[in-house]
Amino acid sequence: MLNKELNVGQETEEGINIGFFLKKCMQHKYWFLLSLIITELICFLYLRYTTPIYTINASILIKDENKGVKSDIEALKDLDLTGGNKLVENEIEVFKSRGLAEKVVDKLNLTVSYWNEDGPIDKELFIEPEISINVSEYSQKGYNEPFYILPEKLGKFQILDKKKKVLGVFNYGTSITTPYGRLRVFTKKTSLHISEKPIKIRLYNKEALITHLIGDLNIRLVNPRTTVIAFSFNHHLPEKGKAILSSILEEYSFLSIEDKNREAVNILRFIEDRLKLVTNELGSVEQDVENYRTSRGITDLSTESNIFLEKAKEIDTKLNETEIQLKVLDSIERYLQGDQIKNISPSTLMVNDPVIIGYLNQLSNLELEREKMALTVQSGNPYLETIITQMKNVKLAIRETIANQKKSILLSRTELLTLNNRLSASINSIPKKEKEYVEIKRQASIKESLYLLLLKKREETALSYASTVTDSRMIDKPFSSATPISPNRSRIILLGFLLGFVIPAVVIGIKGFLTKTIQSKDEIEKATGLTIFEEIGKKTKKDLGDIISIKSRSLVAEQFRMLRSNIQYLFANTQSEKSKVIAVTSSISGEGKSFITANLASTLGMLDKKILIIGLDLRKPKIQEYLNVVASKGISNYLIDKATIDEILYKTDVKNVYLIPAGHIPPNPSELIANGRIKLLLEEVKKDFDYIIIDTPPLGLVTDAALLGSYIDTCLYIVRHEYTPRVFLSNLKEINYKKVFPSIYIIFNGVSYANSSYYGYGYGYYEEKGQSDNLIKKIKKLIEKVFPKLKLPNFN
Repeated sequence: MLNKELNVGQETEEGINIGFFLKKCMQHKYWFLLSLIITELICFLYLRYTTPIYTINASILIKDENKGVKSDIEALKDLDLTGGNKLVENEIEVFKSRGLAEKVVDKLNLTVSYWNEDGPIDKELFIEPEISINVSEYSQKGYNEPFYILPEKLGKFQILDKKKKVLGVFNYGTSITTPYGRLRVFTKKTSLHISEKPIKIRLYNKEALITHLIGDLNIRLVNPRTTVIAFSFNHHLPEKGKAILSSILEEYSFLSIEDKNREAVNILRFIEDRLKLVTNELGSVEQDVENYRTSRGITDLSTESNIFLEKAKEIDTKLNETEIQLKVLDSIERYLQGDQIKNISPSTLMVNDPVIIGYLNQLSNLELEREKMALTVQSGNPYLETIITQMKNVKLAIRETIANQKKSILLSRTELLTLNNRLSASINSIPKKEKEYVEIKRQASIKESLYLLLLKKREETALSYASTVTDSRMIDKPFSSATPISPNRSRIILLGFLLGFVIPAVVIGIKGFLTKTIQSKDEIEKATGLTIFEEIGKKTKKDLGDIISIKSRSLVAEQFRMLRSNIQYLFANTQSEKSKVIAVTSSISGEGKSFITANLASTLGMLDKKILIIGLDLRKPKIQEYLNVVASKGISNYLIDKATIDEILYKTDVKNVYLIPAGHIPPNPSELIANGRIKLLLEEVKKDFDYIIIDTPPLGLVTDAALLGSYIDTCLYIVRHEYTPRVFLSNLKEINYKKVFPSIYIIFNGVSYANSSYYGYGYGYYEEKGQSDNLIKKIKKLIEKVFPKLKLPNFN
């Protein structure tokens, strides 16, 4: 009995076998090359038929005094006529306003686009299109479908639908009604001009276009400490993108100047109205002075009277200023009673108090934020309610500040009135004629001082209006990126290159993950701790029949000769002259157990050794079919004591090979094998045979083979490539660990060297190259036929 020490060890942790995976990939190297060609071809087509997108950039400087940028006209700072300092954050919101975007859309007529279909992708015409279209009324069909215009001779043109079916012929410049809307078409060419290709027209919904324009416009502060705003805008046509961004900046400048001019005009109107009233009153009072001097004969006043008059004039001027300030504060209070904060009232612009101005600016900012939020959220939104609450708090603070201002102004007015009363009492002490004359002269001085104050404000406002400049300065005019930002050519090509390798690798990995059968000998050795005793490849066309010819030079024939040598070496160190008993088993049916048994016996028989095969697979016997033996009795008859050894022993056609077939299939095979007669049989046949090979049933399904453990010398366990489930490897390890058999050796059967993911080497020494090379050659020819200029390497 042969014993062999095996180092089973502890169970190793299963993981990803990198070497095995790389061998799989190397086996399919041509598929990687094909995948790479396909992905790069797809990337080429994508780049060829995708419209490139460019970035348009620009930057401007906003004059925000809060961040250190002074106004161009410092002289206007003290006039309080410029509506307060600008906040750069507010101006960013102005740039994103729908009103500004609408002006740009109307100015450039962006709701109409012109396209040329010459080429793989349509190209938009913007700089010099042959025609221009003004649409007065749009239809839903115009938004959904393009149409075509084909210029003709004699100042006419055709309108075609999306299928290029003629809808009619019209004259340029006339208003026409079409299924796409009411429009007028103009041409820049002569009346004799005719075009062979129609121009494709697309119409866009104005509101959707404005939303899209605002969404595409990216605005940011270059640095939080500066007031430089950077703009970026993506467009497939650089010229059109630059025109759009330039129009946005121009319209912003126009709006800024328009706002300043409107404020100045409002102030001028306010001052002119007051001047008219004061002028009439001043003329009346001066006439009274003239009449009094003429009637009373007064030509001049005494020194004391002049002093009184000058003091009265000074006090009256201050009283006029306090009255104006009170009126301004009253107008602000009325202004706070409104719900919308859009334009500051004229009187508000004349406020001198910095606290009130700061509150008003804060209120304006909150109103802008509230309007922006109201467009995107519903009423009751917590953030919106917070803004409204802040606005109420600011208004309350303004009212409190105004109340305090009024108290201070009223107190000053009371003091001035007290001084005025004292002065009036002093005037009463002068002679009656001079007293009356001073009173009249005083009224004239009051009107004159008020008149001069209004004239000064009017001149200051007129100066502001005449010298109005924008609060922004262009730093970088709109310019386009030199190369498209999308699609990124180098990135797409690199992505295609990576996908060319990743896709087949992922497929191989998924296939390996989903495969539940044994793919390589490494799996067996890693899971069981046993080494492979021998590999047997798949039969080829040269291997005819179930018994491999000993004269064959095929790989399978050579492997059986190697198996025979290994068996001889296995028993070479045994001193016993008794027969060697070998059990051949497997995990499940179909793993080639009977095939291995028959061919092993055949190769051993060629050495003039007498070989006996015992067909002990009493459930599905097949060994007699391999050896072409027809038997009426078998070992099942012997085990029930219904036949002798001589009656069940058959000579086969194979040299030196004898067979004891299974016989009739019994209902209780395990009990028959365990009844002890198999031991008597083996002791008897050992006298006449050198090797006894027992073809047993699968060990993974029944226990028949395990019952023979004490009768045999060794066990050959058959594992079939890409057939045996991996789950049975744990059973095999357990069998070896429990020493069910004296020794156990694994034969890896049915190895497919040509098609295996693992065995990509060694094959070809015995065989011609497989069909995979022919497939690669066919694919190579097909690619070179489609792309004649593409030269692929030879895959040898």
